[in-house]
Amino acid sequence: MTRTRTTPATLALSGVVLGTLGIGAAYGSAFFPHTIGKAGPYLMAVAVPVCMIATMVLGAARGSRALGALKWPILLVFVLVGGGFLLALLLPPDTVKGPYWLGLPRRAAVVLYGVGLLPLFVLPLAYAFTFDALTLSDEDLARVRAARAGGARDDDTSTESR
Repeated sequence: MTRTRTTPATLALSGVVLGTLGIGAAYGSAFFPHTIGKAGPYLMAVAVPVCMIATMVLGAARGSRALGALKWPILLVFVLVGGGFLLALLLPPDTVKGPYWLGLPRRAAVVLYGVGLLPLFVLPLAYAFTFDALTLSDEDLARVRAARAGGARDDDTSTESR
């Protein structure tokens, strides 16, 4: 039996499928007794970042090439988002007199700043630093242009023969 090499794209597709199934299971847990239903928010807190990161990897994957240096910022975003959601679930309930972080109740601050704002700064920087290594080279562009020119000629001949 020959074993095919696992590429970032196949791993990302698996992540999208698993994340989507996890999200569906988290929603479905609401229909079960409280002992099972308690797991729903935690499952959602893990499944959403898995699906999100897998989609990002799917967009960044170029054939069978590894992601290179881009894997570290993607992993950081996964930790920020997944950890932020889990932290918001694990923090004690907020009170009116309770502590505020940067003007917000703790849970809201974790979700807004940790899950929403920090990845907003990490991902553009990661893209900027890996732009030259991950974008198409001049040879790749020449190949794409040649393939497009060949495809355009094929399209023209197919319409002329009608």
